[in-house]
Amino acid sequence: MNHRLNRRTFLAETAAAWWAGASARAEEMRATSRIRALTSGPKHHFYGYYGVSPWDRAMRYHLALETDFHNRPPTAADKARVGLADARTGAFAACAETAAFNFQQGSMLHWIDAGRGEEFTFNDWEGDRLVSRAVHPETKARRTLEFAIEAVSPREPIALGLNYGRMSLCRPVVGYALPKPPGELVPYPEDDGLFRVDLATGKGRLVLSIKEVIAALPADETRIGPAYFNHIDFSTDGGRVLFLCRIKKPDGGFLSSLWTVDPDGKNPACQIDYRHKVSHFVWLAPRHLLITTDVLGRMGFVEFTDGQKDFKAVGAGVLPGDGHPALSPDRRWIACDSYAGGRDPERELMLFRMADGRKVSLGRFASPEPYSGDIRCDLHPRWSPDARLVSFDSIHEGLRQIYLADVADIVSA
Repeated sequence: MNHRLNRRTFLAETAAAWWAGASARAEEMRATSRIRALTSGPKHHFYGYYGVSPWDRAMRYHLALETDFHNRPPTAADKARVGLADARTGAFAACAETAAFNFQQGSMLHWIDAGRGEEFTFNDWEGDRLVSRAVHPETKARRTLEFAIEAVSPREPIALGLNYGRMSLCRPVVGYALPKPPGELVPYPEDDGLFRVDLATGKGRLVLSIKEVIAALPADETRIGPAYFNHIDFSTDGGRVLFLCRIKKPDGGFLSSLWTVDPDGKNPACQIDYRHKVSHFVWLAPRHLLITTDVLGRMGFVEFTDGQKDFKAVGAGVLPGDGHPALSPDRRWIACDSYAGGRDPERELMLFRMADGRKVSLGRFASPEPYSGDIRCDLHPRWSPDARLVSFDSIHEGLRQIYLADVADIVSA
């Protein structure tokens, strides 16, 4: 008991020490660099994921969630306000609220255009069923889409979604707290997996089941626990989709395999199997990917062609072993972050030029205890449509807020 009290006291004092000097450090940083806060307290604001543009086409609004807390995982009773941050002033205007969110991926906010003008989407609970809502930013007219969505096609008005309720039982940090006690968790269901949603009609259907994917990779290791899908991303032309199939291990960890599939669920192919680690990724071209993996030995960034396994290391010794890569609109630059770890409580934000491996550090941002694990704040970089700004979440000033890095001079050089 004394040990627990001592540890809690240590963590509290450590956090207090960081926050005590945070304002001074932040003012110094903003005065000498390209970083500025978009949103401000006393409420917390965040977007929650990487590689997706949170701005509308005209760059009037930046999508955001607002909460009264950020020091514990959300429960089913908690609500986040969904709204728009003025891209010029940062003023936040709430449009709705949702209990379908977490601090790692937010509520998977997206801008869409399905023939009704520009709308934004967020995931939500309708009773004990997950759906997505589409909202017009001016009229606030709202409609419901079947299933919770994660990724939107760049080519046609379709999206792919996942069961975040299942994820809350397999890996809570990326799931949504269930509104009622769960029933039996079927290890390899045939009625759960990738869901395709028509953004114009709102109708959806299952296109690839977890059971199909598990059957396609027969191995004892893939049967040690329940399986779930996570992390969907469309290729740059929308013709192919990447996702992870993960197996929950008895110790709470997971095994991962990396797959690609057509948007209609056909032609699934395992690119990296459960014997290797796979983490974060981005499509560089219609059939070309960048991913963090240990397929070449140590964990690092690797590029390869869909279906060819022609793995090649990228940024060795320059990029971190793992991070969240976001491709610039002109496909020349990667915005990426690093993880805090060990005695280093800071996360670095950086740009990396694919053509010659040039790295530009944009800053380092404190993320001390107790903000780790399920309530950590990864920077999760996102590009603006004009490639002049990189948006990211951070808690280096003591509150969870959205920040902007002005990179126009770097990318135009």
